[in-house]
Amino acid sequence: MGGTWVTANSAWLSTRKERNQNDMKKILLFLTLGASVTLAQTALTQTTLSAAISATQTRFSVASATGISGPSGGFPGTQLYVLEPGTTVGEVMAVNAVSGTTLTVIRGYQNRATAHPSGAIVVIVPSDGLASTDPRGSCSASSWPYTPYINATNGYMWVCSTLTNTWAPSWNNPNPPAVTALVSSAAAVTPSGPLFHVNLTNAIVNFTLPVGFVGGQFCVVPDAIFTTTAAGNISLATTAVVNRRVCWQWDSVAVKWSPTY
Repeated sequence: MGGTWVTANSAWLSTRKERNQNDMKKILLFLTLGASVTLAQTALTQTTLSAAISATQTRFSVASATGISGPSGGFPGTQLYVLEPGTTVGEVMAVNAVSGTTLTVIRGYQNRATAHPSGAIVVIVPSDGLASTDPRGSCSASSWPYTPYINATNGYMWVCSTLTNTWAPSWNNPNPPAVTALVSSAAAVTPSGPLFHVNLTNAIVNFTLPVGFVGGQFCVVPDAIFTTTAAGNISLATTAVVNRRVCWQWDSVAVKWSPTY
């Protein structure tokens, strides 16, 4: 039994080392190729835990298993990045089997297994979709295949800013916010990061909770006069002032965004 565990653990460590090396290769490949590559990033999706789980539980249910699969054809299964409010680093799990919305997983796949409450965020990640280093410098949609870029070692999330073409701090990231995008359409806006420009003139009814977001706030710089209504998940009707930054704090009790003005 002990020899089997040592062998499996050695194989796991070897796999992680190879993945860490591949993380850096992907970033270096972009720096070599520059903007000539035009592949688009794939947006990660998420679900939630249907009930609280212990640190040792390996079988549990999620609200939706769409996009989640076990190992197949020699390829590893989906990875899950599980986190909740107050989390610094999420737990990485490897999916072994899927039956309806019930999953069987390997716990502590990359870091320590911990208990998680009902409703915890479960980010659904392909087997090569988690990084172990922070990105730096210039970027494009082809420099990393998935968004957000999640460093599972420290929990920091990053996005490639479409305005500056550089990596910008996103959710769960203590680095100073940088402008991530310009939003110019849609009644329901999904925040691209902690700070972005908005060039809307319509009424915003909802701010969609972004993938990986477990609490805190985001801010926008209005480039035009838009309004918000209280008909959806925004607590107050507001009117934007051009070039005057406005922020929204997530209230998990009221389940609404609360504005600063």
